Amino acid sequence: NGKGSHSPIAPQAVDALVAMGYRAACDPMMWTPVAKTRKYMTEKGLRFDDIPVPGPMDEGEGGAGDSTCLVWSGKFPHKYHGHEQPAVRSQGIVNMSPEDLVDLLMDSQRVSEYNKSSIGREDEVILSDGTDLDGCPFSGQRKKKLTGVVVQGAKIVDGTATFDSETDDEQTEEEILEEVYDDDGHKSVHTITTRSRRERPRSSFVGVTKLVRTTNKPPLVRRVLEFFTLLHCRALTDEQGGDGYIIVGRGIIPASEYEKTKKGVMRSEILLNVHIVRRLRTEKQSRRDRSGGGKSRSGGRSSKSVSTSGRKAGKADLTNRCLMINVNHLKSPMVPNMLAKKVGLSAALNFITDIRALAEL
Repeated sequence: NGKGSHSPIAPQAVDALVAMGYRAACDPMMWTPVAKTRKYMTEKGLRFDDIPVPGPMDEGEGGAGDSTCLVWSGKFPHKYHGHEQPAVRSQGIVNMSPEDLVDLLMDSQRVSEYNKSSIGREDEVILSDGTDLDGCPFSGQRKKKLTGVVVQGAKIVDGTATFDSETDDEQTEEEILEEVYDDDGHKSVHTITTRSRRERPRSSFVGVTKLVRTTNKPPLVRRVLEFFTLLHCRALTDEQGGDGYIIVGRGIIPASEYEKTKKGVMRSEILLNVHIVRRLRTEKQSRRDRSGGGKSRSGGRSSKSVSTSGRKAGKADLTNRCLMINVNHLKSPMVPNMLAKKVGLSAALNFITDIRALAEL
């Protein structure tokens, strides 16, 4: 706003960007799967909005050697800026906890770990550092004034009921075998199920909103590619299925640089960048979540967790694994329109492969 703070409409603009990004990622009518993805989903019985659940860790899915990656291409239905550019959607299992993956993607000092052509990414303006989520207009928390009835799971802050799916406690179950002997010395075994609650982990980047400048030097290209992007992270809401995070990015041009050109630099524009990171659950946990009134993540029929392996994964197998869904919509003078789709699909596959390689380190 010219006074060192964000403009009054900035939080609403970020909310709208998150809503549009999530809607685009979860709209099956917008996307067409490539042949390999269509075949894989048919064989596994996967619908567009289902959550694939891998088998035990020793099967290798989500690790450095895994080549399983689902990709789609599509176009935005609007007629605004960039509508002629193809968009790409991709998803895959990554052997990292949701928090570790979000921290990796949001930390500007770590970009070179998964982007080998990166020269660097600098945080130029921090609109929100995520340290005060209760008072942060960018946190995405929904607040309702109290009317005498408080919904279970709400957190009361200054007379306001705050709902945040990532701050709810997580319920865990443990089965204990108890041996009991009667008066005649006969033994019987009883199974006792205990339930306890523990605070669910949360990424330190939730609520962070910043303007970043990214420079890349692709191979065989003399000039440097530069991006100036609004980057934001928040927890998924209950309406979005909870249990994860969403990161959105949108290219912007600072007013001071609008008409300036830099020698040896090409400006590229991120029209929309989305990363949805979901926590994986066992089939038993997923059933309990759905019985609690879970809504569809795409606004239609409810999604479900579908095993993609012949072996069931236990809770320990899924603790440090997550599902990553990406949407990339980019405009670059370096890529002709006729090659944009092919280049985008290849880049989406390489991105997930490079992220998975870090899971083994």
